Amino acid sequence: MAAEALDLLVHDPAGLYVDGTLGEAGHASLILDRLTAGGFLFGVDRDPQALRSAALKLGSRAERARLIHGNFRDLAPLLPAEVHGRLSGVLLDLGLRSDALDDPARGFTFQADGPLDMRFDPSVGESAAELLARLSLADLTRIFEEGTTRADPRRLARAVVAWRKERKLATTGDLVRCLRSALGRWTTPKLLASVFSAVRMEVNHELSDLEEALRIVPTLLRTGGVLCVLSYQSQEDRRVKALRRAVFTDPTTGTSFAMESLTRRPLGPSRDEARRNRRARSARLRAFRRMAATTAS
Repeated sequence: MAAEALDLLVHDPAGLYVDGTLGEAGHASLILDRLTAGGFLFGVDRDPQALRSAALKLGSRAERARLIHGNFRDLAPLLPAEVHGRLSGVLLDLGLRSDALDDPARGFTFQADGPLDMRFDPSVGESAAELLARLSLADLTRIFEEGTTRADPRRLARAVVAWRKERKLATTGDLVRCLRSALGRWTTPKLLASVFSAVRMEVNHELSDLEEALRIVPTLLRTGGVLCVLSYQSQEDRRVKALRRAVFTDPTTGTSFAMESLTRRPLGPSRDEARRNRRARSARLRAFRRMAATTAS
Protein backbone atom coordinates (compact mmCIF):
# COMPACT_ATOMS: atom_id res chain seq x y z
CA MET A 1 0.00 0.00 0.00
CA ALA A 2 3.01 2.25 -0.44
CA ALA A 3 1.54 4.19 -3.36
CA GLU A 4 -1.70 4.94 -1.52
CA ALA A 5 0.17 6.06 1.59
CA LEU A 6 2.57 8.31 -0.31
CA ASP A 7 -0.18 9.88 -2.40
CA LEU A 8 -1.75 11.07 0.87
CA LEU A 9 1.49 11.86 2.68
CA VAL A 10 3.67 13.78 0.21
CA HIS A 11 1.61 16.85 -0.63
CA ASP A 12 4.57 19.29 -0.58
CA PRO A 13 7.69 18.11 -2.49
CA ALA A 14 9.80 20.73 -0.70
CA GLY A 15 8.54 19.83 2.77
CA LEU A 16 9.97 18.16 5.86
CA TYR A 17 8.91 14.54 6.39
CA VAL A 18 9.40 11.82 8.98
CA ASP A 19 9.37 8.08 8.45
CA GLY A 20 8.95 7.03 12.07
CA THR A 21 9.29 3.32 11.29
CA LEU A 22 12.19 3.38 8.86
CA GLY A 23 12.81 -0.37 8.57
CA GLU A 24 14.89 -1.07 5.48
CA ALA A 25 13.93 2.29 3.95
CA GLY A 26 11.33 1.00 1.52
CA HIS A 27 8.94 3.86 2.20
CA ALA A 28 11.78 6.31 2.82
CA SER A 29 13.21 5.66 -0.65
CA LEU A 30 9.85 6.36 -2.24
CA ILE A 31 9.37 9.52 -0.20
CA LEU A 32 12.78 10.85 -1.25
CA ASP A 33 11.96 10.08 -4.87
CA ARG A 34 9.01 12.47 -4.60
CA LEU A 35 10.91 15.30 -2.91
CA THR A 36 12.61 18.19 -4.63
CA ALA A 37 15.99 19.57 -3.61
CA GLY A 38 14.33 21.59 -0.84
CA GLY A 39 12.70 18.54 0.76
CA PHE A 40 14.19 16.60 3.64
CA LEU A 41 13.45 13.34 5.45
CA PHE A 42 14.08 12.17 9.00
CA GLY A 43 14.12 8.39 9.30
CA VAL A 44 13.63 6.91 12.78
CA ASP A 45 13.87 3.31 13.93
CA ARG A 46 14.56 1.61 17.26
CA ASP A 47 16.30 -1.34 15.59
CA PRO A 48 20.02 -0.64 14.98
CA GLN A 49 20.11 -3.36 12.32
CA ALA A 50 17.34 -1.62 10.41
CA LEU A 51 19.26 1.66 10.43
CA ARG A 52 22.32 -0.02 8.96
CA SER A 53 20.25 -1.67 6.22
CA ALA A 54 18.45 1.61 5.49
CA ALA A 55 21.70 3.54 5.10
CA LEU A 56 22.92 1.01 2.55
CA LYS A 57 19.66 1.10 0.61
CA LEU A 58 19.45 4.89 0.49
CA GLY A 59 23.03 5.28 -0.72
CA SER A 60 23.64 8.79 -2.01
CA ARG A 61 20.04 9.77 -1.31
CA ALA A 62 20.93 9.69 2.40
CA GLU A 63 22.39 13.18 1.86
CA ARG A 64 18.78 14.46 1.94
CA ALA A 65 17.93 12.45 5.04
CA ARG A 66 18.96 12.04 8.64
CA LEU A 67 18.73 8.57 10.16
CA ILE A 68 18.00 8.49 13.88
CA HIS A 69 18.13 5.62 16.37
CA GLY A 70 15.09 5.89 18.60
CA ASN A 71 11.44 5.16 19.27
CA PHE A 72 8.75 7.07 17.37
CA ARG A 73 7.02 7.79 20.68
CA ASP A 74 10.00 10.11 21.36
CA LEU A 75 9.83 12.07 18.12
CA ALA A 76 9.73 15.43 19.89
CA PRO A 77 13.13 15.09 21.61
CA LEU A 78 14.62 13.10 18.71
CA LEU A 79 13.91 15.79 16.10
CA PRO A 80 15.66 19.18 16.02
CA ALA A 81 13.62 21.78 17.91
CA GLU A 82 13.53 24.04 14.86
CA VAL A 83 11.37 21.59 12.88
CA HIS A 84 8.70 21.28 15.57
CA GLY A 85 5.44 22.55 14.14
CA ARG A 86 6.92 22.59 10.61
CA LEU A 87 6.60 18.97 9.49
CA SER A 88 4.68 18.38 6.27
CA GLY A 89 4.08 14.72 6.98
CA VAL A 90 4.76 11.78 9.27
CA LEU A 91 4.44 8.12 8.31
CA LEU A 92 4.07 5.27 10.83
CA ASP A 93 4.02 1.73 9.45
CA LEU A 94 3.29 -0.49 12.45
CA GLY A 95 4.12 -3.75 10.69
CA LEU A 96 7.15 -5.87 11.48
CA ARG A 97 9.97 -6.04 8.92
CA SER A 98 9.91 -9.32 7.01
CA ASP A 99 13.63 -9.92 7.44
CA ALA A 100 13.32 -9.53 11.22
CA LEU A 101 10.20 -11.68 11.37
CA ASP A 102 11.89 -14.48 9.44
CA ASP A 103 15.15 -14.38 11.41
CA PRO A 104 15.06 -17.13 14.11
CA ALA A 105 17.69 -15.25 16.12
CA ARG A 106 15.22 -12.42 16.78
CA GLY A 107 12.58 -14.70 18.29
CA PHE A 108 9.55 -13.28 16.47
CA THR A 109 8.51 -16.42 14.61
CA PHE A 110 7.05 -19.69 15.86
CA GLN A 111 8.12 -21.43 12.65
CA ALA A 112 11.78 -21.83 13.66
CA ASP A 113 13.52 -22.38 16.97
CA GLY A 114 15.54 -19.50 18.36
CA PRO A 115 16.06 -17.34 21.45
CA LEU A 116 12.78 -16.09 22.93
CA ASP A 117 13.74 -12.42 22.58
CA MET A 118 11.26 -10.41 20.44
CA ARG A 119 12.77 -6.99 21.23
CA PHE A 120 12.88 -4.46 18.41
CA ASP A 121 16.03 -3.05 20.02
CA PRO A 122 17.92 -6.01 21.54
CA SER A 123 19.90 -3.65 23.80
CA VAL A 124 16.88 -2.26 25.65
CA GLY A 125 14.33 -3.75 28.03
CA GLU A 126 13.24 -7.27 28.88
CA SER A 127 13.23 -10.12 26.42
CA ALA A 128 10.08 -12.19 25.95
CA ALA A 129 11.70 -14.97 28.00
CA GLU A 130 12.32 -12.61 30.91
CA LEU A 131 8.83 -11.14 30.66
CA LEU A 132 7.07 -14.50 30.60
CA ALA A 133 9.16 -15.67 33.57
CA ARG A 134 8.15 -12.64 35.64
CA LEU A 135 4.50 -11.85 34.92
CA SER A 136 1.70 -12.97 37.21
CA LEU A 137 -1.16 -15.20 36.11
CA ALA A 138 -3.43 -12.13 35.99
CA ASP A 139 -1.03 -10.16 33.79
CA LEU A 140 -0.49 -13.09 31.44
CA THR A 141 -4.25 -13.52 31.15
CA ARG A 142 -4.61 -9.81 30.30
CA ILE A 143 -1.98 -10.03 27.55
CA PHE A 144 -3.64 -13.02 25.91
CA GLU A 145 -7.09 -11.50 26.36
CA GLU A 146 -6.10 -8.19 24.77
CA GLY A 147 -4.23 -9.94 21.98
CA THR A 148 -5.72 -11.60 18.96
CA THR A 149 -5.72 -15.11 20.36
CA ARG A 150 -8.72 -17.36 19.71
CA ALA A 151 -8.34 -19.53 22.79
CA ASP A 152 -9.21 -19.20 26.46
CA PRO A 153 -6.68 -16.60 27.66
CA ARG A 154 -6.67 -17.93 31.23
CA ARG A 155 -5.92 -21.41 29.95
CA LEU A 156 -2.94 -20.07 28.03
CA ALA A 157 -1.74 -18.13 31.07
CA ARG A 158 -2.03 -21.19 33.32
CA ALA A 159 0.00 -23.19 30.79
CA VAL A 160 2.84 -20.66 30.95
CA VAL A 161 2.81 -20.62 34.76
CA ALA A 162 2.79 -24.43 34.95
CA TRP A 163 5.60 -24.76 32.39
CA ARG A 164 7.92 -22.29 34.11
CA LYS A 165 7.59 -24.10 37.45
CA GLU A 166 9.46 -27.04 35.96
CA ARG A 167 11.68 -25.54 33.26
CA LYS A 168 12.60 -22.31 31.53
CA LEU A 169 10.82 -20.74 28.60
CA ALA A 170 14.08 -19.91 26.86
CA THR A 171 13.36 -20.46 23.16
CA THR A 172 10.52 -19.99 20.70
CA GLY A 173 10.32 -23.76 20.53
CA ASP A 174 9.74 -23.87 24.30
CA LEU A 175 6.81 -21.49 23.96
CA VAL A 176 5.30 -23.53 21.12
CA ARG A 177 5.60 -26.72 23.16
CA CYS A 178 4.09 -24.97 26.16
CA LEU A 179 1.07 -23.87 24.13
CA ARG A 180 0.65 -27.31 22.60
CA SER A 181 0.71 -28.85 26.07
CA ALA A 182 -2.35 -26.73 26.91
CA LEU A 183 -4.24 -26.79 23.64
CA GLY A 184 -3.25 -30.03 21.95
CA ARG A 185 -4.71 -30.37 18.45
CA TRP A 186 -6.27 -26.89 18.73
CA THR A 187 -2.79 -25.34 18.45
CA THR A 188 -3.20 -24.00 14.93
CA PRO A 189 -0.65 -21.81 13.10
CA LYS A 190 -3.10 -18.92 13.28
CA LEU A 191 -3.39 -19.26 17.05
CA LEU A 192 0.38 -19.55 17.48
CA ALA A 193 0.86 -16.43 15.36
CA SER A 194 -1.61 -14.49 17.47
CA VAL A 195 0.01 -15.55 20.76
CA PHE A 196 3.46 -14.61 19.49
CA SER A 197 2.06 -11.28 18.29
CA ALA A 198 0.44 -10.58 21.67
CA VAL A 199 3.69 -11.32 23.53
CA ARG A 200 5.75 -9.26 21.09
CA MET A 201 3.45 -6.27 21.50
CA GLU A 202 3.81 -6.47 25.28
CA VAL A 203 7.60 -6.85 25.13
CA ASN A 204 7.93 -3.73 22.98
CA HIS A 205 5.13 -1.70 24.61
CA GLU A 206 3.68 -1.23 21.15
CA LEU A 207 0.22 0.01 22.13
CA SER A 208 1.43 2.51 24.74
CA ASP A 209 4.12 3.74 22.32
CA LEU A 210 1.47 4.24 19.65
CA GLU A 211 -0.79 6.12 22.05
CA GLU A 212 2.05 8.46 22.99
CA ALA A 213 3.01 9.02 19.35
CA LEU A 214 -0.60 9.82 18.42
CA ARG A 215 -0.67 12.36 21.25
CA ILE A 216 2.56 14.10 20.22
CA VAL A 217 2.88 13.83 16.43
CA PRO A 218 -0.04 16.16 15.55
CA THR A 219 1.65 18.96 17.51
CA LEU A 220 4.81 18.53 15.39
CA LEU A 221 2.93 18.98 12.11
CA ARG A 222 2.40 22.32 10.44
CA THR A 223 -1.15 23.36 9.60
CA GLY A 224 -2.09 21.15 6.65
CA GLY A 225 0.53 18.55 7.62
CA VAL A 226 -0.46 14.90 7.23
CA LEU A 227 -0.12 11.87 9.48
CA CYS A 228 -0.42 8.45 7.78
CA VAL A 229 -0.60 5.26 9.85
CA LEU A 230 -0.53 1.70 8.55
CA SER A 231 -1.84 -0.63 11.26
CA TYR A 232 -2.21 -4.41 11.27
CA GLN A 233 -4.04 -5.15 14.52
CA SER A 234 -7.54 -4.14 15.57
CA GLN A 235 -6.17 -2.68 18.82
CA GLU A 236 -3.87 -0.41 16.82
CA ASP A 237 -6.54 0.67 14.36
CA ARG A 238 -8.98 1.59 17.16
CA ARG A 239 -6.42 3.95 18.65
CA VAL A 240 -5.61 5.53 15.29
CA LYS A 241 -9.30 5.95 14.47
CA ALA A 242 -9.80 7.90 17.72
CA LEU A 243 -7.79 10.80 16.26
CA ARG A 244 -10.99 11.90 14.52
CA ARG A 245 -12.44 12.94 17.88
CA ALA A 246 -9.28 14.27 19.56
CA VAL A 247 -8.46 17.91 20.26
CA PHE A 248 -4.84 19.01 20.55
CA THR A 249 -3.09 22.05 21.99
CA ASP A 250 -0.24 23.71 20.13
CA PRO A 251 2.65 23.88 22.63
CA THR A 252 3.93 27.15 21.15
CA THR A 253 0.76 29.20 20.71
CA GLY A 254 -1.58 27.54 23.19
CA THR A 255 -4.27 27.34 20.51
CA SER A 256 -6.45 24.26 19.99
CA PHE A 257 -6.74 22.29 16.77
CA ALA A 258 -8.18 19.04 15.47
CA MET A 259 -7.17 16.44 12.90
CA GLU A 260 -9.30 16.03 9.76
CA SER A 261 -9.66 12.47 8.49
CA LEU A 262 -8.57 12.07 4.86
CA THR A 263 -9.76 8.47 4.72
CA ARG A 264 -13.47 8.09 5.40
CA ARG A 265 -12.84 4.41 5.99
CA PRO A 266 -9.47 2.70 6.42
CA LEU A 267 -7.93 1.73 3.11
CA GLY A 268 -6.97 -1.91 2.64
CA PRO A 269 -4.69 -3.63 0.15
CA SER A 270 -5.91 -4.42 -3.32
CA ARG A 271 -6.81 -8.01 -4.10
CA ASP A 272 -3.66 -8.31 -6.17
CA GLU A 273 -1.40 -6.97 -3.39
CA ALA A 274 -3.03 -9.24 -0.81
CA ARG A 275 -2.39 -12.17 -3.14
CA ARG A 276 1.26 -11.22 -3.66
CA ASN A 277 1.98 -10.37 -0.02
CA ARG A 278 0.06 -12.38 2.56
CA ARG A 279 1.38 -10.21 5.38
CA ALA A 280 -0.30 -7.16 3.85
CA ARG A 281 -3.76 -8.68 4.04
CA SER A 282 -4.56 -7.18 7.43
CA ALA A 283 -3.10 -3.74 6.68
CA ARG A 284 -5.31 -0.71 7.29
CA LEU A 285 -4.29 2.78 6.19
CA ARG A 286 -5.70 5.90 7.83
CA ALA A 287 -4.58 9.46 7.11
CA PHE A 288 -5.26 12.72 8.93
CA ARG A 289 -4.50 16.38 8.19
CA ARG A 290 -3.83 19.03 10.84
CA MET A 291 -6.51 21.69 10.71
CA ALA A 292 -6.12 25.37 11.49
CA ALA A 293 -6.37 26.55 15.10
CA THR A 294 -9.91 26.94 16.42
CA THR A 295 -9.71 28.59 19.83
CA ALA A 296 -7.20 30.35 21.99
CA SER A 297 -6.52 29.09 25.49
